[in-house]
Amino acid sequence: MIIIAAVVLAGGWIAYGIYEYRERKLEKQRPKDRSERYKQATSSVAEYAKKLAEFKKPTYKRDDDKPASS
Repeated sequence: MIIIAAVVLAGGWIAYGIYEYRERKLEKQRPKDRSERYKQATSSVAEYAKKLAEFKKPTYKRDDDKPASS
């Protein structure tokens, strides 16, 4: 009787292992759900990077015509 129970228990663990393996494999194939907060953060970072790329350093005209005040 104990031998039968051990065989049934081993079969159950094997079936459970196969089920878990399949679930992990399917989970890797599915696209990950992104939260609204994550989407908002990535879009704001992308906008900021775009603004930085477009940024031009201001140039100032030097007044070389001024006489030295010494």
